[in-house]
Amino acid sequence: MSTSPTVTAAESSATGGLTDQTATPARLIDTWFPCPEVDKAVGTPAGSGLSEKALFTWFASRPIAQARAAVLCSLLPDTLENRFDIQAAVLKGEKAAMLRLRSRIAEQYGAKPPVVLDIYSGRGIISLEATRAGATAIGIDLSPVATLAGRLLADYPLRDWSAEPPLPYSPATEFAREEKEAASPNSKRRKSATTGQLGLAGLAGEPRLLGDVRTVLSEVGRRVAKQMTAHYPGNAALGGQVPWAYLWAVTIPCDGCSRRFPLIGSMVLRNPYNRTRDEGQALELIVDGDHWLPHVKDGLPQQQPTFSAPVGKQGKSARCPFPNCGHVHTLDVVKAKGFAGQYIDAMLAVAEIDPNTNRKEFRVPRPDESAAAARADLSALSTIAGLSPFPDEAIPRGNKDNVRASGYGYTTYGSLMNPRQTILFATTAKIIAELHHELREAVSPEYAAALCSYAASNIARQLRRATRGSRKESRGRPDGSAQNRVYSGDVFTNQSTVTHAFDYLEVGPGAGPGTWSSVSSSLLNALRKVLLENTFESPPARLRRASSVALPFRDATIDVIVTDPPYYDMIAYADSSDLSYAWFKRALRGALKDLFDGALDGTDGLQDKSEEIIVKRGAKANGDHRTQDFYESMLARSFAEARRVLKANGHMTVIFGHSDPQAWKRLLAALTNAGFVVTSSWPSRTETAVTGVATISVTVSIGARVAPPNRPIGIAAQVDAEVINQVKTRCRTWDGDGLALEDQLMASYGAALQVVGRYSKVITPDGTAVSLEHYMTLARRAVRDAVALRLDESPLEIFDPHTRLAIFWHEVHGRMDVPKGEARFFAQSDALRIEDLRGPILIETKAGYRLRHDAPGQLFSTSSTYEVVRGMAARWPEGTVAAAACLTSAERSPTDAQVWALVDWLATKLPASDPVRVALAAVKRNRASIQAIAVSSGTTHVAATPLSLFEETS
Repeated sequence: MSTSPTVTAAESSATGGLTDQTATPARLIDTWFPCPEVDKAVGTPAGSGLSEKALFTWFASRPIAQARAAVLCSLLPDTLENRFDIQAAVLKGEKAAMLRLRSRIAEQYGAKPPVVLDIYSGRGIISLEATRAGATAIGIDLSPVATLAGRLLADYPLRDWSAEPPLPYSPATEFAREEKEAASPNSKRRKSATTGQLGLAGLAGEPRLLGDVRTVLSEVGRRVAKQMTAHYPGNAALGGQVPWAYLWAVTIPCDGCSRRFPLIGSMVLRNPYNRTRDEGQALELIVDGDHWLPHVKDGLPQQQPTFSAPVGKQGKSARCPFPNCGHVHTLDVVKAKGFAGQYIDAMLAVAEIDPNTNRKEFRVPRPDESAAAARADLSALSTIAGLSPFPDEAIPRGNKDNVRASGYGYTTYGSLMNPRQTILFATTAKIIAELHHELREAVSPEYAAALCSYAASNIARQLRRATRGSRKESRGRPDGSAQNRVYSGDVFTNQSTVTHAFDYLEVGPGAGPGTWSSVSSSLLNALRKVLLENTFESPPARLRRASSVALPFRDATIDVIVTDPPYYDMIAYADSSDLSYAWFKRALRGALKDLFDGALDGTDGLQDKSEEIIVKRGAKANGDHRTQDFYESMLARSFAEARRVLKANGHMTVIFGHSDPQAWKRLLAALTNAGFVVTSSWPSRTETAVTGVATISVTVSIGARVAPPNRPIGIAAQVDAEVINQVKTRCRTWDGDGLALEDQLMASYGAALQVVGRYSKVITPDGTAVSLEHYMTLARRAVRDAVALRLDESPLEIFDPHTRLAIFWHEVHGRMDVPKGEARFFAQSDALRIEDLRGPILIETKAGYRLRHDAPGQLFSTSSTYEVVRGMAARWPEGTVAAAACLTSAERSPTDAQVWALVDWLATKLPASDPVRVALAAVKRNRASIQAIAVSSGTTHVAATPLSLFEETS
């Protein structure tokens, strides 16, 4: 735990030393942030916010620990007491510490609580933490789906619903009794309960909201199951139990023999499990003349999938299974058949839960089950809230990267399901709309809307397990050595991409993974934990749909803004949530008119994206307005609006993460151009997001305040010196606070821009304005220099740029793999490009980049010192002559001080057992002999031969 004192004189000067109400007082975010505590907390259930995030499907979730730290550090001044209590509140969630912090916030802001605004509220995590801190929390988002998510988390759970009349439904429904029986200690079905808790059966003394949400979910499930009886026949042999899932596959006509066959990616139904003597199950295709039939067998599959990539190769293709054909169809041909309307769905297998073993058992469909599925008729459905009963809204052009089915000929959001699935969801949406009308007669309009909102949110949860992208997930191993659970896969594979599969699971109205009862239990458990966490008397947050470029607030009315803007091109929020939006319009049009009545729709009937601030991949090619230029201009406009509504002494904290340094530069430029002074940047290792564009592991909380008026013009040389001094001074503080060296590199941006922000602009002697990128590079270089690395008598500055980077990389990361984004940031320390480092200095791996310690290629006079030393280490097993040849090949003096300083340094830095260290230690001991041989050999050239002893692998 940090023991840093209150804000120092130097830090006070750096932030202006402002304490009166006409200026901007220093806040903790300007000088300190609990980075180590956040890093630790995000790995815990409480600090990660798993319950809060589990309440609703949204993207790029913000961990509770980081949001809490950002809110508290933005509100409070820098004192020792505040630092200690924030560390306890963030790391351990201590209630006593939070109470003390709330008390100090109340004292500081007087009778009226401070107003904390999030202009990109998403699921409402920041707004929730603002209410827990005792502030008035306001969150806005352009997306109606995100706004709904925020209300479910930070609005409805904080309201007092105790005076509401009782609901007109009995909680003791057959659906609830079934759940209670499943959870009883003696029940053979107990393990099938999603959480092992009571789920829909309820608990005595639970909060009113939780109990009533439970009742409404149960009522929806009961009505849906009743109305869908004809579509999903039960199994008389299992007491009428309805199967939990059905395995389907798309079929195509063969170009070789014209016979139709299914596209199957895996023949495994359930892997074996030795511990329970489970042989597993596999799918087979039985060919009978011109037709095929599915067959389920025990054991491992004996047939190859019909849609897969050849062993050891990439790129899937479809192979006709008829023995006298075997024609292979490329992926492009398969896609073309979809656009030509040649896809037909076929049911392959039915999945049930054995009541005796709780095992997921597969069997072939019965004739009545196949007939029931074939009878699914969408034309028989009636409209919902004046809309078509299922989403006929077209998937917009250019969405094949994030709605993958659109790349295979599926053109509407309704087509992402087979007809029977669509009827199930349409029935669910209509029942929720009907319940809203009934509830309005019994309870307040606000409570009716809240209860139906939770019910509708369950549709989004079920969509994750119930489209053509929901693969059958069969855990375990073919040898039976691992648990072999079977469940429906998540359609969101990488934060936001809606995946596609030709063989997919249809989850029915029964009980099992992905069914209504299962996702209801998950929702209720998440809501229960959120309610238990809300232990403070706090008013609900106010969440509304609005645009960040037109904030609906008067000038200078907001105390603090804490926000998490879109991450450039990493997630297409609206495009990926339109699937949910299309269904919410039908279920909630009457309940939430401000979000789903259609008045706010875009021209395509989906969410309005005209002011969505993202970079849409392939925008220019597809005629989409969400280009890089659009993102930058709109982000600047939103920050200008933030500046307008923020009080003169207000602060703004922006949380941002991206692997591309250019994205960082644009964000920081938008802040400064909008009239803010960046005061700090605090990294947190909160992310494991793989988005299809990049992998990020770090997000940064950036502190900013309103730029004071009448700032002077700065002279480049003077400002450069101030930046270097400021960063090096802060490095000493960061060391004391336990901030890791790689995190200090990112924190240096804020320290540098804090200095730059004292000036209206910085110019060179010829009047040219100095770029922001210059100070980003200078800041990182100052951190590197602050480490005060000296190799023998050679300071780091005298080495060539590639060697400087290698030395500093080794100091920070050692032999670890570094994500590509962080590697690019690292290269900025010496204004280097990662492309130039790949090969001579770095090796690319699956995880990113790693510093090379193996033998280099051929050495030349232009080779870096680091390459020369690596060559000497690699060639040492051949003796002193080979090691000396590396010096002559690179045309280095035998007594080159940099070479021998690096040999000595690396020999002490590497682990004792490392073969490179062993070789360099021998080189060091034989220095005199190597030098003598190099002198006598003159310019003799010997190529360096890589040795397997030092090979690097990816």
